[in-house]
Amino acid sequence: MTLAPRIYATIQHLFMKGIIDTVELREKPGHEEEGKRTYLLTADGKPKYTLRMDTPENIAMSEQLCKAYPDSPLLPKILYADPVKGYMVQPYVEGTTGSDTANRESKGGWLPMLVTELLNRYEEDEAGGKWGRLTEPCSSWSEFNERELSKARENLNGLQVAEDCVRVALLLEPLAEAGGKYLLHGNMDADAFIFRDKELTGVLDPKPTAGPVLYDLVQAFCSTPDDLSLEVLFEAYSALDVQTADQERLVEEALLRLYCRIGVCAAESRSELDEYLAAWQFWRMLLPEA
Repeated sequence: MTLAPRIYATIQHLFMKGIIDTVELREKPGHEEEGKRTYLLTADGKPKYTLRMDTPENIAMSEQLCKAYPDSPLLPKILYADPVKGYMVQPYVEGTTGSDTANRESKGGWLPMLVTELLNRYEEDEAGGKWGRLTEPCSSWSEFNERELSKARENLNGLQVAEDCVRVALLLEPLAEAGGKYLLHGNMDADAFIFRDKELTGVLDPKPTAGPVLYDLVQAFCSTPDDLSLEVLFEAYSALDVQTADQERLVEEALLRLYCRIGVCAAESRSELDEYLAAWQFWRMLLPEA
C-alpha cells in the first residue's frame, strides 16, 4: 500500500509527542470518501488506535461532541486532536458493527443500553438558533424534517406508492415543534454501532446534530430492519430520563424516520432494503389518512 508522506509524518509526530506507542500501519483505510480517511494503527499485529483524517469542520465538531459527554462509555475518548483540526486519534474499539446481526443481541436488549449510557447524558444546547446537522444547519427543526423527507421522496421515487409520501408529509406539522434542543451524536446508523460479545460497546462516526433527544432514539430504533415493533420502541423510550412525548408522538416520529431510512437504503442499494419494505407494510397502516 502506497501512503502519502503526510501519513508517515503524522504517525511519527504522534509517537514523538508520546500520544501513541510504536505502531505499524498495515491496513487500508476502513472507509474512504473525499477528504476523509480512517486508518487502523496496529501494535504487535493487533489494532490499537484509529487515525481519522477529515475536514477541519468535521474534526472540530466530532471533538466537540466527545468532549461534551466524556462520561459516556459508548463514545471513544480523544487521545489527540490536531490543533488545526486535520485529524484526530482515538483508541481502537474492538468488535463488529451492528449490521452483522449474528454478532449482536436483539434490539430490545441494546437499545435501552444506548439510552442509559449515551442519550440520558445529553445536555441542552441553548447557544445559537440553528437546528439539524451542524455542517448544514437549518433555521428550525421543521426545516430539517422537510429536508430529510425531500431526500427520501427523491430516493423512493417509483419504489414506493406516491400516496405513502403524501401521508408521511402530513406528519411534518405535528412534528414541527421539537421541544428542547440538545447536542446529539446524529449518526445512529447500524454501521456506527460496535458490539463485542453481542453487547453494545461503542458508537462511532458522529454527525453532530442539534435537535431533540427523541431524534437519536428513533434513528437508532430504525437503524436495522429487525425488531421494528411498537413494544421495542415504547420500552426503549421508557428508559429516557426526560420524557416529553406520548405514544402517538412516538409513532409519528418512527413513521417519518423509518420512511427516511428506507430512502437511504434505496439510494445506497443496501441489502436490507427488502426487509425494510416488508416491515413498512405494518407501519404504513399507522399513517394518517390523506
